[in-house]
Amino acid sequence: MTTYFGLKLIDLAVIIGYFVIVALVGFWASFKVKTDEDYFLGGRSFGKGLLIMHFLCTGTHSEHAVQVAGATARVGLGGIWYQWMWLFSTPFYWLIAPILRRMRVITAGDFFRIRYNRSLEILYAVVAMAFLVLSIAMLLRGAGAAIAGATGGAIPTDRSIYILAILFSTYIMVGGLMAAAYTDYLQGVMIITLSILLIPGGLGLVGGMSEVQSKLGPEMMSITAPQNAQEGDMGFVIAMSLLGLVGIVVQPHIMTASGSGKTEWEARIGMCFGNFIKRFLTIAWAFTGLIAVVRFPEILAGLDPNSEEAKHAGETLFGMAIQHFLGDGWRGLMIACIIAGVTSAEAMMVVGSGIFTRNFYMHAVPAVAEKHYLWVGRLSSTGILIAGIVVASVAGSVTQLINIAFQLIGLMGAAFWLGATWRRANPIGVWTSFIASVYVWLVTGFQPKDISWLPTPVVDSLFAMADRISIRGHERPIQILIMLCVEFGVLVIVSLLTKSQEARQLDPFFARLHTPIGSEEEFAATNVTDELHESATLGMHDVRLDYSKASSNGYPFLQKWGIEIPRMTWSDWGGFLAAWGLVIALIGLLAWLATLGR
Repeated sequence: MTTYFGLKLIDLAVIIGYFVIVALVGFWASFKVKTDEDYFLGGRSFGKGLLIMHFLCTGTHSEHAVQVAGATARVGLGGIWYQWMWLFSTPFYWLIAPILRRMRVITAGDFFRIRYNRSLEILYAVVAMAFLVLSIAMLLRGAGAAIAGATGGAIPTDRSIYILAILFSTYIMVGGLMAAAYTDYLQGVMIITLSILLIPGGLGLVGGMSEVQSKLGPEMMSITAPQNAQEGDMGFVIAMSLLGLVGIVVQPHIMTASGSGKTEWEARIGMCFGNFIKRFLTIAWAFTGLIAVVRFPEILAGLDPNSEEAKHAGETLFGMAIQHFLGDGWRGLMIACIIAGVTSAEAMMVVGSGIFTRNFYMHAVPAVAEKHYLWVGRLSSTGILIAGIVVASVAGSVTQLINIAFQLIGLMGAAFWLGATWRRANPIGVWTSFIASVYVWLVTGFQPKDISWLPTPVVDSLFAMADRISIRGHERPIQILIMLCVEFGVLVIVSLLTKSQEARQLDPFFARLHTPIGSEEEFAATNVTDELHESATLGMHDVRLDYSKASSNGYPFLQKWGIEIPRMTWSDWGGFLAAWGLVIALIGLLAWLATLGR
């Protein structure tokens, strides 16, 4: 049968049909966009089902499957922890989502403005946009590698990156988050299909799980990686779990997705259970990697599992599995699934355009028509995509991009956590913490040659100081823990030694956190004559909340010490404990699956 780009005609028909359907849904949704809140937040109208699929799709990219499959092929089943590092953070999403929704802002940059000041709003915006560009790059590169493998190299990785970017950029530029969320319903089904489709075909080729067990041995089937591996051992799991919990709240799309829910319930159900579906699907990606390395042992033969060469080679296995494990038509469906995963970049584009528009452009060009800002958002989303394409074209492995992206955004985590819970956290403390954390990140995560763009005397002095205080040369988990200790410790110490912010800024902020969505009138301020801080009603539609009323929803004994934590309800405790039950169940399922075929 004639092939086109390494694919049969039926495969191409499936791919084209899928994209036509997604584009039609996206353009249909774009007609609902009338304001900037519609574009950036979907009009805050998303229900539970829509948000579950939206969180699943914005948090699940094609490169995740590529990277997890490659990691498990190199170090064994313990490689799953590169994505399961968020498993132990997931129950906290049940508690985090209502807090994010109560912020009542459009972007996470708005949080830094109303809690701290505009300088930190701009700092966060710079870090967040860099994170989004890296995120778009890693999902384009991962999906491009998979398509290159699935077509037997007929469509090279770089060309795949450009094709994929064009496919999803058009309707998102017009429809924003509204278009992204509605297409996520279809994409969610496709991502689930992507995650399970390869396993039956692969097992049939290699002779079942008993053959996988005999070829790999018990060490590769352990749910934690060998001690000498750079990922998957217990230290790695603990360090990455902490990093994931610290950084998740400042990932730009998390604030936007949580803010798009009708109420706190939609936000918490979407964030928690959308991510639990991803944790479940990660198991399938891990076993795909194990099956692929049994089928193609020559790919990693003779390579050091921890080397960059092995990481690059491992990331080709997922694409090879698509090409060899699936029949005609199914192969096209799988590539359509990969495209579904790539369209996660649509949300990244929208979030990035929101940050650029609201946290940069509106300050430079204030008080113009709302339609003007809407078009600025649409155009800036294209610019962010172009930057992502450039990075994807020159970047190394997907694993390398993941490491850099999540450590970068994690630099702002302490500022959020302490800012949302502790009145004494202040801008001077955040700036000092950020600078100290960047220093630790540079000297522990890179070599002098990697930052040669800095003047040589500066590089030499930076690394000499690091050697004197013994923060270099440790294993990666220890490096992460050092960075987190510096990040939180410096912020606390400097904030205690410097002046606290004014109550007229802090009281309206913490009143937001203590006021449930829908209860604004109950806690609204009346007969107020004192001057408002300029950010007091940002995103509140001119409603001012009364802290003296709202603070009753906190813990008085903690408030005496400046700690502001919303009071836990029975639904908070019940959902939180149930989520931990799901964590235990998933680990048990993974351990049981690892014994099949023995």
